[in-house]
Amino acid sequence: MDSVLPQIALEFDVSIGSVAFVATAYAFAYGAFQIVFGPLGDRYGKYRVILIACVGSMLATLACGLASSLTGIAAARLCSGMVAAAIVPLAIAWVGDVVADNERQAVLAKFMSGQILGLLAGQIGGGIFGEYFGWRSAFLVIAAIYLAAVAGLLFVLARDREATAAHIRGNGSIWQTLDVFMRLLTRPVVRFVLFLVTIEAFAMFGAFTYVGASLNLRYGFDFATIGLYLATYCIGGLAYVVQSRRLIRIFGPGRLSFLGTVLVAITYAAIAFAPSHHVYLAAIPLMGFGFYMLHNTLQTCATQMAPDARGSSVAIFATFYFLSQAVGVFLAGQVIDGFGFAPVFLTAAVLLLFLGIVMLTRLPPELSRRF
Repeated sequence: MDSVLPQIALEFDVSIGSVAFVATAYAFAYGAFQIVFGPLGDRYGKYRVILIACVGSMLATLACGLASSLTGIAAARLCSGMVAAAIVPLAIAWVGDVVADNERQAVLAKFMSGQILGLLAGQIGGGIFGEYFGWRSAFLVIAAIYLAAVAGLLFVLARDREATAAHIRGNGSIWQTLDVFMRLLTRPVVRFVLFLVTIEAFAMFGAFTYVGASLNLRYGFDFATIGLYLATYCIGGLAYVVQSRRLIRIFGPGRLSFLGTVLVAITYAAIAFAPSHHVYLAAIPLMGFGFYMLHNTLQTCATQMAPDARGSSVAIFATFYFLSQAVGVFLAGQVIDGFGFAPVFLTAAVLLLFLGIVMLTRLPPELSRRF
């Protein structure tokens, strides 16, 4: 959505802040429905729940491309977020089930390469499809990709039923689900990780969602070029993945996270005062590199903060992550409409640097010793 938000605003003749809810609808639903899919994954098998969610995501994404009003787009995005909520968090939880503690962060870094490549394709594809075929075409292509993903998931399910049904537990009742979440929230380590991810998502994506819009409004860039600029963020992320094992070994989780937030804070400050678009070209890939140094550590913490209820704990982690993102995007849009981009980028820099200091000095030993 980052690449095409300006195009949607132009088509419906509204401000950037006014279309922010199109982006936040997905993130809000994605976060809220983690509490549904986490326990379902624990009860019925994470792989099978992911498969069903992919089918729903395909249909909801198709509806996004066919919507004829801002309200329709937001409703379709809301539904898309609801069903897509199962996919990545349950996949992370499944990795937590089958990979040893001392290998998990490196494996999750490799897993993140898939997410980053998807984001890379989305940023480039959103810009290019938006520029040459209209923003709706991007959603139609994504729906087709979901169809291919569903076929692949069914193929693996048919070949290896034992592996895809692993780690089923719990009775699935609503009372047990509520009890699991309440017990998780009583644990100090869980509350600490949720505090960290709330700051991360609020600051990082409240600002990053509007980096493309700032290129459009400051320098008049077309949507294809915006997509290419934003794609360099993913290249920075992939660079981290390639070096992740070495960086984890050298720095450890606390210092790795701190250095990542320093990089992101510097790049947001640079964008806030950018005298030319060339600053963006240097800053955005460094921002991606720094963010994944931070986020890889937090993802690993999420898989380790409650090993006895890993699906539910990663689900509640994702709930805070995406709800905070939705709030950040909405509030940033209001600030941008009134005061411009610089205050949003600078606030993100300060908050993320604070987060890095907390992770450097306050990371609980029960988390850090398991990396």
